[in-house]
Amino acid sequence: MKKTIIFFLSAASLFMVSCSDFLTESSQDEIRPNKASDYKELIAGEVYQDNNYSSYHTWLDAMTDDVEDFIGSKTKPTILNPDNRGSGYGYFTWQQSPENQLEGVLNSDAAWAGYYHQILVANMILNDIDNVDGTETEKNLIKAESHMIRAFAYFMLVNLYGEPYDPEILPNAMGVPVNDLVGAQNKKFERESAADIYALITEDCKTAVELFEKDNYTTIYRWNKNAAKVFLSRVCLFTHDWDGVIKYAGEAIAEKPSLWNMEDKQNSDSSTSYFFSKGNPEILFSFGYYYSPYWTSGSAACYQASASLRAEYTTGDLRLNNTTGEYIRQLGSTGLLGAGKRYCPRKSYDSSDTSVHGKAIRNTEAYLNRAEAYAHKSGKESEALADLNNIRRNRIKAASYSELAGLSGNELLNAVKSERRRELCFEGFRWFDLRRWDRPRIVHSFAPSMAAKNDKLYFVLEKDDVAYTLPVPKEVILQDSDLENIKRPERQGLETNPDAGN
Repeated sequence: MKKTIIFFLSAASLFMVSCSDFLTESSQDEIRPNKASDYKELIAGEVYQDNNYSSYHTWLDAMTDDVEDFIGSKTKPTILNPDNRGSGYGYFTWQQSPENQLEGVLNSDAAWAGYYHQILVANMILNDIDNVDGTETEKNLIKAESHMIRAFAYFMLVNLYGEPYDPEILPNAMGVPVNDLVGAQNKKFERESAADIYALITEDCKTAVELFEKDNYTTIYRWNKNAAKVFLSRVCLFTHDWDGVIKYAGEAIAEKPSLWNMEDKQNSDSSTSYFFSKGNPEILFSFGYYYSPYWTSGSAACYQASASLRAEYTTGDLRLNNTTGEYIRQLGSTGLLGAGKRYCPRKSYDSSDTSVHGKAIRNTEAYLNRAEAYAHKSGKESEALADLNNIRRNRIKAASYSELAGLSGNELLNAVKSERRRELCFEGFRWFDLRRWDRPRIVHSFAPSMAAKNDKLYFVLEKDDVAYTLPVPKEVILQDSDLENIKRPERQGLETNPDAGN
């Protein structure tokens, strides 16, 4: 069986000859699995393993207002204390070609090819699964997983490479190509509308939920019913289906309501273990971690959690603390071999504090999604506040905690947005949230020389800037120059702070 899958995957991995090759893959010497269990292993190897160790969009948070430039006590990089900002420079400063590093070297964006590969794997499985041996339960679970894999991949693609979508304000936003093929075929692909992509995502998610209602996984390491419902509530949130958000988030919460009280956690383990651990009852689906050099605690220069993000946390909030913060804490050394302390994200399954964040779908998101939906519905203010307070009660020390009350309208919605920023920081949400909310103006300062760290350049992402959408990766465009691309402007740094005095 292993030999069968190896041949199948090696055939499926050849996909770099034309634009269509990023959406379809060669089928030479193709040998397909003949049992449902083979497809279960195929999913584990081609999707879950790939997500676990992939370097897809490690730079996603670097584009947001949650991140800022940091240079420690050293005036030049060393072997032990490198300058780790260069590889993410193009994203941090919203360059026309963000794949280019500070030194001009290409930092290839693998997300486009990777997610389309997952879509093709899902297409092939859904096309073949009823023709192989296996029980109905096995097949239902594999179908459900495949629908979720495809939905998640399209969601990431349309939010990375599609224009910002708002069904009321930006209904005609450009989306990404749809690949409905199940094998190699010489076909040109064109972009579909973002609305059409979201319709496909929604259909896949609903189909998966229906299948999971029949048969469900109990492990957190595969897509399952509650994770699918939380993700579907996210899709409904992005498409302004407030009733859908409330329905699917509510069903997931009803089955998995427990949040992990941070004060109880710290009292039991002195805050030494990761909050994103196997024992966290909030985690519904875990799909790995990735390491990014942008945040490393031993570097002489890097990117750190921004002052504006840190200011969002109030006294007693255990998510941020210089030494014991569960989400953000100061790391690094001031000794001879150190380069100074900086605020690093601490969301990971990895054994190192230098990892960025864990990849997981949590029931906490369901509370936040539902709170935002309630905030948009008249007469549901108390329900929105109840969801927010449930999260805050489990994140803030009891001695410092006070209930949010009496909020409505924009004041309530802003409270939801702030809580979402605090809770979901460095999990890949912020950039997508900024795109769907109001695409605000952001200023990043960057010091090109460590020896002159006060000589900064200021880069401005303007409100509604076209750079809120990423260009198609260079490798893809080289294969098909006809594929419509985003026309991002050249962006130069300003020598004076445009916000000085404001």
